[in-house]
Order: sequence, then C-alpha cells, then structure tokens
Amino acid sequence: MKRLILAVVLCLSIGSLSAAARKFNFEKWTILVENSSGEVSVLYGADTLLSGSNAVWGADNHRWAMRQASAYRTTISDHSDIYGSGKLISLRATYGGQQVEQRIYLYAGKPYLHTELEVSAPDGVALNYMAPVSISQPYALFNERSREGLYSLFIPFDNDAFVRYRSIEFGKPTESYGVTAFFDGGSRRGLVMGAVEHTDWKTGIAATTSPKGDINSLQLYGGASSTITRDLIPHGKVVGKSVKSPRMTVGWFSDWREGMELFGDQCATFAPKLPSLGARPFGWNSWGALATKVTFQKSVEVSDFIHDHLQSHSFENEGTVYIDIDSFWDFGFRHDQHKIFVEHCHKNGQKAGIYWCPFTDWGGNAKGRVVRDMDYRWEDVYIRAKGEPVRFDGGLAIDPTHPAVRRRIELQIKQFLEWGYEYVKLDFMAHGAYQSDSYYDKSVTTAMQAYNQGMQYIVEQCEGKMWINLSIAPLFPGNYAHSRRISCDAWADIKNTEYVLNSLTYGWWLDHIYHYNDGDHIVYKDVSEGENRARVTSSAITGIYFLGDDMSKGGSPEVKAKVVRSTTNPGINEIARTCPSFRPVEVARGDRGADMFYHRGEKYLYVAMFNYSPRKVVKHLELQRLGLSADKSYNAVELWSGDKIQFKGEIAAEIGGKDVKVYRIEY
Repeated sequence: MKRLILAVVLCLSIGSLSAAARKFNFEKWTILVENSSGEVSVLYGADTLLSGSNAVWGADNHRWAMRQASAYRTTISDHSDIYGSGKLISLRATYGGQQVEQRIYLYAGKPYLHTELEVSAPDGVALNYMAPVSISQPYALFNERSREGLYSLFIPFDNDAFVRYRSIEFGKPTESYGVTAFFDGGSRRGLVMGAVEHTDWKTGIAATTSPKGDINSLQLYGGASSTITRDLIPHGKVVGKSVKSPRMTVGWFSDWREGMELFGDQCATFAPKLPSLGARPFGWNSWGALATKVTFQKSVEVSDFIHDHLQSHSFENEGTVYIDIDSFWDFGFRHDQHKIFVEHCHKNGQKAGIYWCPFTDWGGNAKGRVVRDMDYRWEDVYIRAKGEPVRFDGGLAIDPTHPAVRRRIELQIKQFLEWGYEYVKLDFMAHGAYQSDSYYDKSVTTAMQAYNQGMQYIVEQCEGKMWINLSIAPLFPGNYAHSRRISCDAWADIKNTEYVLNSLTYGWWLDHIYHYNDGDHIVYKDVSEGENRARVTSSAITGIYFLGDDMSKGGSPEVKAKVVRSTTNPGINEIARTCPSFRPVEVARGDRGADMFYHRGEKYLYVAMFNYSPRKVVKHLELQRLGLSADKSYNAVELWSGDKIQFKGEIAAEIGGKDVKVYRIEY
C-alpha cells in the first residue's frame, strides 16, 4: 500500500507540472512524458524505475539536453519487432536545426522496455555521446531494504589485466560498462539496465545512490571511454544524416539474476549466437604448464595420456576431447608437423586446436611487412592515439579494417584449416576494440565499428569449420564466437579459483550470449588436493572444461596421478557436460567471488559451496534461498566424497580449508 500511495503521488505531481504532460499506460507500464521539457518517468506497477529522465546528446565537451529543445510532440502507436509486439511511444522535438526523437518500446508480457535516442539534421551530425536515460534529481528506487543491503554492479568492458567484477553498496558511486543492476541482496528485487546493441558504441552506466535506497543521478549512455575500456582518447564520433544511440533496455525483476539472464537473451536476439559446432568442449590447453615450452612431441604425448587414462573414464563429451596448443606453437612445431599432430589427435578420438592473436603485433618491427604479398609495413596498420601507436600488455594494437590485417587473417585461418584444426583460441581481442585517431576504412569512426568489422571477417574466414573461443576479449557482442573466457588467466591455487568465481558471480549470464563460458585451464601442480577439487569444480560449473598440466612423458608422475584422480569423477564431469553456468546464491562483498553457486535442472539441484580460507569451516544455507521447501526432506549426494545425506531446512556443510563440497539434491 505504501508503494502504491507513493506511485500515485508521483503520477499526480508529474502530471501537474503542465497541462501538456501526457500519461501512457500499457499492461503494468506507466510512462509519463512532460511535453514542456521532454522529461520521462517510468513506473512498472507501483515501482518507479526512472524519474524525470531527460535525454542528452553531444560531441566531445558539448552537451545538449531534451529540455533545451522545443516543439515537443508525443505519440503512441502499435509496434512489432524481433523482441515482440506492443506499443511505441515517440517523443519528438526540435533543437536548432536538429530533429531529436526518443523512442520507448513496450512489449506485451515483458518486464522490460527499450529506449533509444536519434538525432538528425539536413547537413548531418557527428556525435560521441548519446544518453537516452539521464537523471539528475533524486528519487526512491527502493523504499524498503533488507538487512542484506542494497547494491549496484560494476561490469567491466573486457577481461584483461585481471580486472574484477564488483558489487557496490548503495551510497557509493556506480561505474559500469554494457550493463548493470541495482538490487536488494535479501529480496533480490532489482532494476537491470544496459545496451542490447553493440555495433557502434561502447556503453557506460554512471550513477550515484544513497544508502536509504535513492538513485541520486543516473546516466545510461553510448560513448564510454576510460581506462576500463582501454581507450587513451575520447570515443569516436558516429557520423551521418541521422545518428542513433544504442538501443537500451530497462527492466524490473523480482530476482535480479533472472533480469541479467533475460538481458543476455535480449543481446542474443539482436546479435544471434553462431551456429553450434557440437557438444561443449572438454580438453587440454598447453599454456597451463608447458607454456613457452610447448613442442610437437610433448603435445602428442599429452594426447596419448588423455586417450589412455581419461577419455574412457568420463572425461569426454559425446566422445570428443580437444587438444589445444597455445602460444609459442610457432616455435615448438615445424610446419610439416601440424598435419601429423592433427591426424594423431583424430586417431585418439580427439580434435586439435590452435591459438592466435589477430589484432596485435608482438614483434614490434615497425618497418617489417605485415604479409609477404602486400607492400604494407606494421607501422601502417597500428591503431594510434594522438598519433602514437597504442600498446597494452606488451602488444601493439592493429587496425581491424586495414587490408593488410584482413589479408593476414585470411592467410592464417586458411593455413589452420589446411592443417586440419577444428578449434581456435583467439587472444588479446580487446586490442581490436581500442579507439584510434582514424581507421583505414574511412566509413569507420568508432572502435566498436572496427571491432565488429574485424570479427565478422574472422568468422567468414573460418567458414563454420572451427570452434571459436575468445580469451581476452570484450564482453559484447557475442555473435562472433562459440565461447569466451570469463576471466583473465587462472592457475591452480585457491586465490585463482576465487578470482575465476568472482567473474562467475556477476558474469554467469554471459552464456546467454555465447554458447558457453570458459573457466580457463585447470592446473593441478603445487597445491593441495582440496585446492585441486575447488579448481576443477570452478571450471565445471562455469562451462568449457580444459586441463592444463604437463601430462607428457616428462611430466610429474605425482601431478599425472592427481589429474587422473580428480578429472575422472563422473558426477563432476556430468555437471561440466550438461549444466549451464551456475548462478550465485548470494551477492559477494566488493570485488570478491561468491562462495555458493547452484543450478536447478529437471531432476537435480546442484549446489557448490567453496571455502577460500585455510581453516575448516561450517557453512549454512537455507533451502528456501534455493527455491526449495523449508519443511520437506531432500536426499542428496556429495559428489567428491560420494557421501549420501538428507537435508531439511538447510544445508550445513563442513568444508576443509581451501576446499569445496558439491551436492546433487533430488527434488
């Protein structure tokens, strides 16, 4: 009742601002448009999602707001598109010689709307900032809060430089890229907003909040440029007779986690996933232990070890395992050995994979040729900021639109296909999404335009014959790869496991954009058995399931024995084989990873509970937080020990230091 009264008061107060104010209702949505200023307020049921939003656009340091315009005209009409059918509310206005239009799309049965901003002029426009949502006056998003607290999310632009996701307590400023959520950690109710289009713009979300639950300011905008987007200069200008912002989504959910998953589905509707190339990969990657010492002989021996000791003991998916050679293969393999290696993998019932960086120059020989059959030098293809080549992680970024870069991509992928490789790990892809002073293709003016062009060309060259797995890469868009690594490099110890799970805590939903997330290679050496179990589990509940130790003849017998013990657990492997990425049960604090994750399947509910500390602990989890009854008894098996257990009301798990428990619960 309190929320309803507040909503009515808000409607009346906004509606009383001017006789020109208009109110639009559609299902649970109420849209209020002030036709003397262009301010927009949005309610979903009794909840105020946006209050007094006034769209903003601009170039560099110049900004214009809808309230500065005139001749406002608001209409509503029927509408249908790829997201569904419903209503389109259009707010048009004039500013100088520019025509400005904000569109709001409402969809039948959907708890989200879309909005976008378009600016046009007879002589054209050039913009590098467009904010369909811009709010500068406080309003109450949450009128009540649980003791678990109110949070927003920091979602990074990419997974480079060991970046971490973060939950941000209300009262601290929010900065996020692509998408964010504002939610109550106890009730899980929340607001999810972000961009569902990633063709031209890098999207940012900036907000300030109060501990009592207010949004004090909020901008959802295209034109993000910062150290987090890896850019050294402002966002490029989008140019044309008419320029449109990214299409943005704003939704209200009883569970913010469902909202993040539905956000991923919206992104995949606009940019559909690549056609599937079969079952989720199980396999091995050489970077885990062999790294720079990978050789043809060692890779063949690893193939044999996996065939002899693992494949017949549940480490496979639909009979297939991938053997993937990573960086430095060009030093460890002769040219003629690639086909031999691929054929050897095939004889072992395996597929062979390889590694490459299409958007970087690691040699640094500026005067050297990019490709032999074109007279372009590396210095001709560099991405430049203020005239200087852009270098990050030791690699020089190169222009995805340049013909020499495209020819290099064509030749290398053609070679991979001729050798017979069926999987390619593409790394340092974010280098192709750095903003450049200019691009070879003069129709391209923004980093995302260049990145999309380069990625599309890679997909075309692969001809649908190679599984494309992105390593370091932007989160969006997801239509150029089958899978993407969810974090930066991860190794064996519990700190690395927690780092991967930080990314899973707030990025699990990315498998709604890609076929699968990738938890990076599992390394066993130099840590305890408990840490091995935790690391294996972190990968199994994330997605792609790759090992990383040296299992060649020269590898440690102790490590190989641990690999056999921990990698042939049929229950854990069944999770890796059949389950999507697990959801977090609860929010984690700051930039830490959650310690409990779950997936609810048709027959079983799986729960993974991690202990990151060195001491034994007892963790408690109420079954109601998993959607189970508090009054019913449930039979369960702990998959690492095989112990059979019965739960009622809660799970009380005693977990050793740096270890994990995984429960398969019948319900």
